[in-house]
Amino acid sequence: MEQLDNTEIRTKNDGLISIRDLSREDILSLIRDSQKIKEEKMYVRESVVRSNSKIASLFFENSTRTRVSSETAARNQGFYVNGFAGVEGTSVKKGEPLMDTVRMFEGYGYQAIIMRHELAGAARFAADNLNIPVINGGDGSSGHPTQTLLDLFTIYEDKQRIDGLKIALVGDLKYGRTVHSLLDALSLFDVEVYLVSPNGLNMPQWKVADYTSVSGKVPIVVTDLKEILSKLDVLYMTRIQRERFHLGIEGEAEFKKASGLFVLNRDLLERYAKKDLIVLHPLPRDKNNMEISTDVDNTPYAKYFIQAQNGLYMREALIRKIINTSSISSSTFPAKSPRALLKRSPGSLNLPIIDGQKKGDKYHYRLDEGTLIDHIEVNQGLKLYKMLDLDKISGSEVVLCTNIRSKQFERKDVLAIHKLILSTQQLYKIALLSPKHTINIIKGQRVIKKERAILPSPLYDLLICNNPLCISRSEHNEFARSIFYVESDDPLQVRCHYCEEIFSRKEISIAY
Repeated sequence: MEQLDNTEIRTKNDGLISIRDLSREDILSLIRDSQKIKEEKMYVRESVVRSNSKIASLFFENSTRTRVSSETAARNQGFYVNGFAGVEGTSVKKGEPLMDTVRMFEGYGYQAIIMRHELAGAARFAADNLNIPVINGGDGSSGHPTQTLLDLFTIYEDKQRIDGLKIALVGDLKYGRTVHSLLDALSLFDVEVYLVSPNGLNMPQWKVADYTSVSGKVPIVVTDLKEILSKLDVLYMTRIQRERFHLGIEGEAEFKKASGLFVLNRDLLERYAKKDLIVLHPLPRDKNNMEISTDVDNTPYAKYFIQAQNGLYMREALIRKIINTSSISSSTFPAKSPRALLKRSPGSLNLPIIDGQKKGDKYHYRLDEGTLIDHIEVNQGLKLYKMLDLDKISGSEVVLCTNIRSKQFERKDVLAIHKLILSTQQLYKIALLSPKHTINIIKGQRVIKKERAILPSPLYDLLICNNPLCISRSEHNEFARSIFYVESDDPLQVRCHYCEEIFSRKEISIAY
């Protein structure tokens, strides 16, 4: 089977797109670097602006802490910083696609881009197409790697360890990008994770599966925060996001109900929590629905303002490492992306030919020459017929037989395509839809080749991401081609290159 697409996905070694691109040692190295910067108070030194040294700060979505700390960290190292905070007053408001915007800054000689975007996978898409590093300041609900790094720095600074801790993630776990990245990172450490959220805002199952596959542990799902408060070392609170609920009175009522389920106050902490518990929050809090009461702010539990301040030190360490301005650690950063391990060439499994004959009156799908797709799962034949565009071909007869007897699988569908050999792209679609399929190439009334298609990784332009916020979806008009990695064949699991969401065979949407 020939290679469909030789396009290479660049795995950048000088940017930070996803926390999944980092190893445990990468994270610990950055924590050590951040500690050194903080201890030596290097951020207060005077800096001379370096000639032609520029970093672009492109925040397509609102931000305070991430943007200001990132820009301050860059300026502390002598970089000129330019960009925008929100798209008002930019050409983005005129409909400019993402790649036109970021390519402009690359063309103007900027050494790196720090960006936030409302679409999941936007930072990955930019990094794939630029020759300068991209630092992801948060994209969609996908992830927020720099926030996770400063979260872990704050935990380590207070506890002098991460391993052995009991950590609860509380609030909007479905859409919250901070907790998504944090759960990924915690899978690299020996911790006990509790997930606490309102109904309907639970951590996505694929994120839980990711955590379990790496850590070998299952997060503990609880509904009552008071039940576990006495066990916890770290309590990570997040706000419930109003924009995720329907507009109108009904949506407002649902939002207020969810917001009121987990409200942390001083009395609750003093009654149930351990004395050395630390409370974290990525901020901002919602002043209209405070998930952490202000009476917690001046208690020893509250570490969220220190957490925000630590963003400066961590982002300075990160910029130093990425731009290589003043490396204070000898370790390599970041680790090679795990995506590199998921690349494999396409192929096929050759199957034995039993009698070599696929013709005769006893076969409804008699075929003298062409391709016969056998052992299609029942009721999938018509879908496959449409998916392969067989209704559009001319000069060839196609016969579809459904729900017929099979010695091997009891019942099956069969497609016989006269005088036609399928393309590689069509064979991949068959493999995606029907794992038990066999492909018979027939000449002179006999089977000359029998095989089962094996999917390559990555898969290009074959699947549609089911995440409505993924940058690859056509309705966003960003022209990011569909790219998926095959995580496992049996059962089939594929992961989107951009938003990193994982889908099973039943969940995938094959492009027609």
